[in-house]
Order: sequence, then C-alpha cells, then structure tokens
Amino acid sequence: MANKLQTAKQKTSALSANSRKKVRDTLNTSKSAAGKTIKTSKHISENAKTKTVETIENSPLAMVVGGVALGAIVAALLPNSEREKKILGGVGRKLNDTAKTAAKAAKTAGAAHMVDVGLNSDTLREQARDIFQKSVETAKTAGKAAKEAVKPAIED
Repeated sequence: MANKLQTAKQKTSALSANSRKKVRDTLNTSKSAAGKTIKTSKHISENAKTKTVETIENSPLAMVVGGVALGAIVAALLPNSEREKKILGGVGRKLNDTAKTAAKAAKTAGAAHMVDVGLNSDTLREQARDIFQKSVETAKTAGKAAKEAVKPAIED
C-alpha cells in the first residue's frame, strides 16, 4: 500500500510540475505576443502621426474626412472591453485629443486661407452662378451647332 501511495505521489508531483511548466510557457508566450502587439501599435501610431501631419499640410479637408471614416471603422471593429480600456485607454484618449486638435487646426487654417484668397459665401455664390450661366450658354451653343449640322439632312 505504501508503494502505491509513493507511486501516486510521484505521478501527482510530475503532473503538477508539468502543469506549472505549461502555465509558465503559456504566460511567457502571452507576454511576448502582447509586447509585440504594443510595439507594432506604437510603430503604426508613429507612421500615422507622420502621415497625418503631411496630409494636414497638403489637404486639411481630406484629413477631416479620413479621420471621421477611420474613427467609424475602428469603433465598429473594436468593442470596448475592460482590459482594452485598461491597456489602451491612455493611447485612445491621446489619439482622440490629437485628432481633435488637428481637425480644429485644419478648420481654422482652412477658414483663414479662404479669407486670404477672397473666398466667402457671397464670392462662392457668384462663382457658382457664373459657372451655371456659362454651362447653360455652352449647352445652348452646342444645341444650335447640332441643329445646324443636321438641318441639311432634314431639308433633303
């Protein structure tokens, strides 16, 4: 009987040691994967930051539209879990604040530039009216030319 107890104890110890090793290995793998994910996220964030600055400088309106679309996509794909809030909460807030600051700067710069080049609601309305009138005149001219081109064929 003592021999059976000793054998059972050895098997239990071996299983326990094996289980501890598997848990330790799984924990290490998870830590490694989390570290890689964080590193990748930081790299993506830095690239996004650089591209955002370039886009804002070149096309502020495109940045606003792209930011809204990207935000909607990310919000739809990533449910907010407690772990996510704990791990990424600060990053999300920072990105959100940065996007708001960029959008505000783009709006202000765009409005100032419009004033600088003389674009306001009255000027834009006049330009739209002028384009519409020229389009109507062009259509009339094209219609007359088409009518004159087929006139000999109709008279025959």
